[in-house]
Amino acid sequence: MRQNLDLPGGLLLDFGGVIVNSEKPVGWQQTVTESVLSLVGEGPLVPRERLLADITAGAVAAGLWRNAMSRPRYPRELDQESYVMDFIAADWPDEARATIAQHIAALCYLISSTKELRTLRDGIEELLAWCQQIGLPVAIVSNAMCGQVHRDYLAEQGLSHYFVAELYSDECGLRKPNPDFLHLGAQTLNLDIADCWYVGDHLDRDVLCGTRAGIGANVLMPSPGSAARPYDVPVSADLVLGTPRDLLNEMRKIHVPT
Repeated sequence: MRQNLDLPGGLLLDFGGVIVNSEKPVGWQQTVTESVLSLVGEGPLVPRERLLADITAGAVAAGLWRNAMSRPRYPRELDQESYVMDFIAADWPDEARATIAQHIAALCYLISSTKELRTLRDGIEELLAWCQQIGLPVAIVSNAMCGQVHRDYLAEQGLSHYFVAELYSDECGLRKPNPDFLHLGAQTLNLDIADCWYVGDHLDRDVLCGTRAGIGANVLMPSPGSAARPYDVPVSADLVLGTPRDLLNEMRKIHVPT
């Protein structure tokens, strides 16, 4: 850990693992399957069992792809159309593919909102309120299958007003650890990347991204819901903290009121 850090000019936050903890509910695949069948009605689609199997396999394949995409320096995002048409429906009959192609955005929203049970992390609202109080701008820079799910969640929790910007990979076409993503986040705060801290829960995506981008400080905040690291990554965080409340306490220690 680095010592004698100065308070940053701005804060860039990951969503999952930092703002929220996430857990996968048992049977989420079945819930999505039934919702998709209701969505498309009686139109031509694959049988329920096949749909369930392909939704399940698609999620596994996408997870493996995301792990692999932590290796390239400038990974591109897996867009929603590719996720649905290549990871779920690649081998469906043409008529079924044509049907599901009309519901790509709805299916991605369904999957993203259903397969994660989200709860706010301890101290996150207090951290955001304190940053707002002292005039320290905050933005979200986060990988996401469907950033709109995250936007809606923050709006429901009454937290949207704390953020200068919310940048999600599916909307920006960039994904961490592509350093351009964090540079874009710093630009939304009108700051140099060296004047920002980045807070994330993964060494292989978040800390690596911050290191590549030249972030002022990398804060690693492991979450109970974080995926296991798939391989060794030759980077280290400047701070390792347990919760947003711990981050708030650290920032308060180094804050010098003007």
